[in-house]
Amino acid sequence: MNLIFRFRVTFEDVSDVERIIDVGAKNTFRDFHNTIQEAIGFDKTRTASFYKANDSWRGNEEFCTDPKPDAKAAGASELGRFIDDPHQKFLYNYDPEEGDWHLRAEVVKLFKGDANTEYPSIFKSEGVAPKQFIDPKAIIDDPSAKLFKEADSLIDGLHDELDDDDDDEENDQEDEKDDFNLFGDEVDESEIDESQINDGKPTD
Repeated sequence: MNLIFRFRVTFEDVSDVERIIDVGAKNTFRDFHNTIQEAIGFDKTRTASFYKANDSWRGNEEFCTDPKPDAKAAGASELGRFIDDPHQKFLYNYDPEEGDWHLRAEVVKLFKGDANTEYPSIFKSEGVAPKQFIDPKAIIDDPSAKLFKEADSLIDGLHDELDDDDDDEENDQEDEKDDFNLFGDEVDESEIDESQINDGKPTD
């Protein structure tokens, strides 16, 4: 029988993100690692370790994707051999040197596998996973990063120009108010014939 373990995988420090992953008893920890990386959109390239944990999420036995003293090889260790609890828990640490991501994986169901399904497989995804940690050096060395920076500067410049245009328009409107004359053109008072001005009383 192809026994399948359904795991709930969550981030320790990020809420509302959950991945449900089905893993076969014959799948290795490296297989599980690759599927977790696919499920959360990370790059699979950095070191990862699983730690078999107790009910209090305290890890002990380690399975590492890279050679490491006192750790079992993740690629040579089948999950089924290390699960002895229907709610078995594992801690998962990815990229401990830089990103240092911490996730938890817990068995939530055991069932017989489908002969037409390739395991591990992602059964369900909820929430948007955070973006993977990016080394600041990698950003500086990445040629595309310069283009993005230049684009941002251009957009900021356009915003500044629009703000300046708005200020000029407001100033023009204020000037128009100051120049506004009820009689249209500006009146030269020296040309006014005072005899034509009455005191406001009606004439016969």
